[in-house]
Amino acid sequence: MASSFLWQEAARWAAEKPGAEALVFGERRISWSELSKSVDALACGMLRAGVARGDCVAQISMACPEFVIAFLAASRIGAVWVGLNPKQTRDELRRALEDCQPTLLLTIPGHAGKSLLETVQLFCCEFPCILGAHVIGGAEDWPSFDELYAEVDEELLARTCGDISPEDDCLLMYTSGSSGVPKGVLHCNRSLLANVDQEAPLFGIGNDSRILLHFPINHVAADVEIALCALHGGATIVLMDHFSPEDTLDTIEREGITVLGQVPLMYLLEFASPAFRPERLRGLKTLVWGGSAASPSLLEHLKIIGDLGGAAVITGYGATEFGGFITVTDSDEQLLPGMVGRVYDNCEIKIVGADRMEVPAGTQGEIAVRGPVLMKGYLNKSQLTAEVMDGGGWFYTRDAGYLDEEGRLYICGRLSEMYKSGGENVHPSEVEAVLDAHPKVMFSAVVGMPDALYDEVGHAFVMPHPGEELTVEELRLYCRDSLAAYKIPKGFTICPELPLLPNGKVDKKGLIGLVGKD
Repeated sequence: MASSFLWQEAARWAAEKPGAEALVFGERRISWSELSKSVDALACGMLRAGVARGDCVAQISMACPEFVIAFLAASRIGAVWVGLNPKQTRDELRRALEDCQPTLLLTIPGHAGKSLLETVQLFCCEFPCILGAHVIGGAEDWPSFDELYAEVDEELLARTCGDISPEDDCLLMYTSGSSGVPKGVLHCNRSLLANVDQEAPLFGIGNDSRILLHFPINHVAADVEIALCALHGGATIVLMDHFSPEDTLDTIEREGITVLGQVPLMYLLEFASPAFRPERLRGLKTLVWGGSAASPSLLEHLKIIGDLGGAAVITGYGATEFGGFITVTDSDEQLLPGMVGRVYDNCEIKIVGADRMEVPAGTQGEIAVRGPVLMKGYLNKSQLTAEVMDGGGWFYTRDAGYLDEEGRLYICGRLSEMYKSGGENVHPSEVEAVLDAHPKVMFSAVVGMPDALYDEVGHAFVMPHPGEELTVEELRLYCRDSLAAYKIPKGFTICPELPLLPNGKVDKKGLIGLVGKD
């Protein structure tokens, strides 16, 4: 029977295969039965701590079992769970908490040698809405996460569940977007389950799958595309609280991971690691990438790994506002630059012009999406929500792309990242695709910069493969073969690494600040 609420996914598999592994975190092994019981016990504890339907439960931690348990427990009682990254600054965390006004705050003691407890204590004083804060793993003079678990009261849970609806908000994810101002994306049980019902089988996730989760818990990849897809399919979730190429390769091999989803730079860093050997990934059955375009070098490596064990190699187009992918490629089709596949069966895509009127196939425009997977809106930002969602149920993405005659979507880039050089539009993704095809280039990122003569010009940051030497003139000459003169970056910076966001994507705002410092 199909689930109506997130927590029912764990309960369903607890009934079907109670002793099988649901969560793995280092030496910790948690069965489906244990997971389901923990969710119920924490849900009762949250109710007794004063959390009510519609309240927010905020969690500052890396990926760990308590992330999954708290997420499901909040949904069990009609509360909204929000994950926050301990790598964020105090001001970034404060802005999120000020926006979502949590009733309960869950946290780890610290991260990367930095204590979080002083910050959490400050927040508890600043925000009267916070009724309590609990520390995962415990800390002296602080209530522990484990103290939240309460004796399960079936009557209380049944009464609470009877009051909530699949339309109730259950997940809040903050995405800064192009403006840098955090936007809280609100999803309900229905929208998330509508997504994973499509995505889990397309990713090849079944009840014998083992899927790696090593994204931060404030990211849609962690919350929906991995955690909820795995719960929907009955797969084992193997959690890591950090990303490093070597540790990821070790975990994939040791834990028998069968489904791996990453952004391109994660794959490239693994392939460049001295610890990498293709046969270490022989057990993978599905390799997924998303978030940015794949270079020819990456596609070549993925094909080699896929051929080793007969794995599907797929990508798609997604966003936090859709709860993950909304298109996916076929595993047996040749992947062309920018191609991200066909739309899910339960959704629609169209391409529109500046007037939001639909344009013909093959014509570039803004991508618009409609379907049950869409967010309910941005928290406390009704005007912004109205700007991107119309009365007909369409969400306007600010992404540029086009559809071919067979309904495949091709991505051209973010409209917000596009810059105008000498009156001509330039999509950074097009320039990056050319640079990434250079045999010495591992990864590139292009940003638009102000220019007195041309209004804006491109500046390219290029990371070579280990051991390779590149010159600016070599890159400039290479671009001349494939790009019009106005698209060729006017500036180049060759660097051994690029600044990353916690989700593994390149921090383009950080790159802009580096121009002129090289």
